[in-house]
Amino acid sequence: MHTPEASAEPEPHYQYIDYIHVGAFVARFVVQRLVDGQVISQTRLLGRMTHHRGQRIDLGTLHFHGQRLNVGDHVRLRIGAVGGVRRSGPSVAYAPNGVAARFEVRGTTLAFTIRQH
Repeated sequence: MHTPEASAEPEPHYQYIDYIHVGAFVARFVVQRLVDGQVISQTRLLGRMTHHRGQRIDLGTLHFHGQRLNVGDHVRLRIGAVGGVRRSGPSVAYAPNGVAARFEVRGTTLAFTIRQH
C-alpha cells in the first residue's frame, strides 16, 4: 500500500543562510526561531545591509534564549527596511551539513520581497 509519508521528499536542511541584498534601501536583519510556525525567539540585530551586498550567516553559531539550534529546528530571516516596512522570509530547517540556503531581497523601502533561490 502506498502511503503519503513514503512518497514525501525529505525536507532540505541548511547550515548557512546566504543573504543577498539588491534592494534600493538600507535593511536591518535578524534570524527568528520558529516552533510550529510561530516565532519563539530571535537573535539580536545581526547587521545592516546596503544595495548589492551579501552576508553568510552560520546558523550553528547563533543562540536563541542561550541555546543553540538542534537539527530540524526552523528559522527564518526577518528584514526591516530603515524608515519602511518589515517582512519575514520563508522558513528553513537547520542541520550542520555545510549547505547554504540563498535568499535574495529586492525592492524598495515600502515594497520588497524575500525569495529563496
